[in-house]
Amino acid sequence: MNMSRIITVLLSALLLAGECLAQSNLTLTGRFEYRTDPESLEMLGGLVCFYPSPESAKLLPRPKSDTRLAWFCLTNKENSKKILNIPKRESKSNCGYTGQATVQVMEYTPYLDEGDGFDTALLKSANNITKPKVLPCK
Repeated sequence: MNMSRIITVLLSALLLAGECLAQSNLTLTGRFEYRTDPESLEMLGGLVCFYPSPESAKLLPRPKSDTRLAWFCLTNKENSKKILNIPKRESKSNCGYTGQATVQVMEYTPYLDEGDGFDTALLKSANNITKPKVLPCK
C-alpha cells in the first residue's frame, strides 16, 4: 500500500470516529444566550447559543488543535427557546436573554472550515435552568 493510500485510510477512520462522537449525547453545564440585536440575528439566524463551563467544554468532541472559545448554537430554534424558558415576547428595550442551565445535546457538529462559522448541536433537554435575564444593548 502506498503512503497516500495509508494517509487516506487513516483520515477516513478519524473522520468516522469524530462523527460517531458527535452523535453521542452530551450533558453540559454553562450559560445560554439568545441575542436579538440586528447584528446577532444576521450572524446567528436567531439561534440560542450555549457557552459551556471550562469543565464541560472538555467534553466537546473537538480536535485538540482547536483553540477557539468553546461555544455552539442550538439548531432546534423554537424548541430551544421553549425548553430554556426564553420569553416569546421580544422587547425593543433589550437585546436578548441569558441564563444558566445544564443541557443535554446530541448531534454536536464542530465547525472545522475556515472563516466565520460556529459549532452546532440539537438541544434534547435541560434542567437547573435559571430565569433568563435581559441582555442590555451595547
